[in-house]
Amino acid sequence: MNNGADTTTGRNGAPARWSDRLVTVCLLGMSVFELIELHMHFTPAARIAAVLLVVFLLVGQTRLGLRERYLIGLAVIATVCALLFSDAPYALIEKGFGQATYLAAFMLLLALLRDGAVTSPSVLKLGRYLTQRPPGQRYIAIHAGGHALGMILNFGALSLLGPLIQRGIKADAETNPELAGWRERRQMSALARGFSWIIAWSPTAVTQALVASVVSGSKPLVMAGIGFFISLGIVAIGWAEDRVTGKRARATLAAHDALPRPGMAAEPFPWQAFKRFGLVCAALAGISLVLIFATGAKVVPALMLASPIVTAVWVWVQYRSRPDQAVAAIARVRDIAGTSVPAGSPEAVTLSAAGYIGIVAAGLSNAPVLADITGLAAWPPIAVYLAIMVIVPVASNLAMPPMLTVTFMGSLYSALPDSQLDPTLLATALALGWTLNLTASPFGATALILGRITGIAGTTLSWKWNTRFTIVAFFWAALVLGCISVLTS
Repeated sequence: MNNGADTTTGRNGAPARWSDRLVTVCLLGMSVFELIELHMHFTPAARIAAVLLVVFLLVGQTRLGLRERYLIGLAVIATVCALLFSDAPYALIEKGFGQATYLAAFMLLLALLRDGAVTSPSVLKLGRYLTQRPPGQRYIAIHAGGHALGMILNFGALSLLGPLIQRGIKADAETNPELAGWRERRQMSALARGFSWIIAWSPTAVTQALVASVVSGSKPLVMAGIGFFISLGIVAIGWAEDRVTGKRARATLAAHDALPRPGMAAEPFPWQAFKRFGLVCAALAGISLVLIFATGAKVVPALMLASPIVTAVWVWVQYRSRPDQAVAAIARVRDIAGTSVPAGSPEAVTLSAAGYIGIVAAGLSNAPVLADITGLAAWPPIAVYLAIMVIVPVASNLAMPPMLTVTFMGSLYSALPDSQLDPTLLATALALGWTLNLTASPFGATALILGRITGIAGTTLSWKWNTRFTIVAFFWAALVLGCISVLTS
């Protein structure tokens, strides 16, 4: 989606335009000042980051597509509404910009891990080994790996495992592109599903903390238990869907004489590559944990600071055998800063604009009036839970951030003092709806991040590859939640 000129050289090798350099400065500066605000709580830094974001939006228009411009337009409308109707418009707008710069910096900084992964020989060896596993084993391994690493590394797991999968199918892409396409589809789907379902129960996920704070009276441990049970069934659902996709793939490949050749000896497990890759994961987790315990930082801000540090060291180590290690590593880091970071700006704008709209719209809404208009108090509890699980992903497909939808619905509940809804089940329904959104919507964080680091369209990752899985997952979650609702009523 990058429609602008190259950030280091123009077309035909011409020097980069001043606007391209300004784009790089704005994005890097915004990320740096956001980190300062997050870790040093220096309020002026947040305002500088907001100014740099606005400057980028003005000078970087050629890099943005229809989706980004649509969301920016909605953000402008939300700002006008805040100025006209809010009792404290400037405080609300500042709060919205705080969320916008946080999400933009989050997207840009976490994606840096990809730039270390794409040139790593260890990542290539692990990816090749992974893609040679039997399909059934491969799905379980990737699903479980994405789930486990996601609990520790958050979105860093996608940034690490996405390039690993693509590097692993690189050889197939050169000799049998159709086979490589099917393998990419199945493995990326396994990663997206495994990662997405951590937020249904993991205490490290921001969803659990947000939902528990929005719905007063909910019990986080019970929520996590229900989500964990549902996520176990999701493994079986995803595996079964993958088997169906595999049968379709084999039939298509057979018709085109593109089936993999039998008799190829499997490579031994690459222990050295695994250890090196494990060191990267351990370094990312270790630095984050040190920041969390030493400074009281939260998980995501800690990962945002750890990511560029780990990436820089990772790149440095990759050039250790070259006599010009310092020069080569510095050149690579400059290329990342001048090319890769600006290339990720569309996804960063998408996430930041959605966050801004969510904060401002939530501040402008009148929950008690809306609760009365909808007649929510008369709905059967199970109908409310199921409606929530549908509304959150549907709204996400309309570029409505789950953060806004969940906050808004929690506010509706708070406006119903005589509600018969169970607060824990309501909170669980909100978390499940947020989870379903991640594989159902191209605007979900999973699709945005995987799309950014792999080049696969978000609509492909969600609508084309995961619609069937998401529908079955919804019915499984609805069945469990319905049974619990009946048993506890």
